[in-house]
Amino acid sequence: MDLVLSVADYYFFTPYMYPATWPEDDIFRQAISLLIVTNVGAYILYFFCATLSYYFVFDHALMKHPQFLKYWKFHFQNQVRREIKFTVQALPWISILTVALFLLEIRGYSKLHDDLGEFPYGLFELVVSVISFLFFTDMFIYWIHRGLHHRLVYKRLHKPHHVWKIPTPFASHAFHP
Repeated sequence: MDLVLSVADYYFFTPYMYPATWPEDDIFRQAISLLIVTNVGAYILYFFCATLSYYFVFDHALMKHPQFLKYWKFHFQNQVRREIKFTVQALPWISILTVALFLLEIRGYSKLHDDLGEFPYGLFELVVSVISFLFFTDMFIYWIHRGLHHRLVYKRLHKPHHVWKIPTPFASHAFHP
């Protein structure tokens, strides 16, 4: 993420957004920049992947299923529009935790390597690191999702995500903001 932030600073943030007196390594400037970059990237990634999945993978015959919500509580918004609306409102909140992790990485609190030669055990350590990262991330997401099913937070935060019994690809990040 440090490379992405560096490019964004050079081409956009420094010339057009921030005053020249505000240094690029200031933590508040980095946090604001990361919030912008992360949100823009999240929206692009969400709409790109969900749209491709919707048109090329999703079985549109499922939209005729009786549990597919054609109208939402007397509003003339079908399920897909509601899923997109919930996601657009939720992504900035979701990105806050991501920005915190990116900020730690940019400030030097990570063990990321730029070159294979930096791994003491070479390619073997790289493969083990990637597998460990994927396993940890998958488990972390599982436990977060399980925690959202706790009785104290389910109704308030997570229930709208499960309203859709026949979800489309646009429901992937449709959480209650």
